[in-house]
Amino acid sequence: MSWDCHVTWRRRARLHDERRTRYETTRGEARDARWLHVKGGHLLSFQDGEALYVVRMERDRVLMVRRGEVSLTQIFAEGKSQDLVLRAHGKELPVRAETRSVEVSVGEAGGRAHVTFDLVYADQEAQFVDLVFQWVRRS
Repeated sequence: MSWDCHVTWRRRARLHDERRTRYETTRGEARDARWLHVKGGHLLSFQDGEALYVVRMERDRVLMVRRGEVSLTQIFAEGKSQDLVLRAHGKELPVRAETRSVEVSVGEAGGRAHVTFDLVYADQEAQFVDLVFQWVRRS
């Protein structure tokens, strides 16, 4: 089964530098998204600006694929560490992600996936990231 839906997302990163801690928040939305019920979970497919996203959600796991000027494939599962390659503007950056928590809730009209993780770029302190995808079925 599949439905048209409206997706909003928020990514909040806690960044440390030598003197202070600051927060950087990014938000996005896609009014023309697709929500599919697939075996073992749910799938969101949407475009936000130049980026194309596919997010697969299961009870205790989220897989996010982002393609565009910045490309990344990341699996979120509580306690999972993953070495990744972030492709951004023609460069490849190695990063390490350590998932702290995954919460997925889905109802008849939509749902929410909330993940928290540490993201470590080479030779930098870890960023704590709070990422939320929410979607509502369009009538």
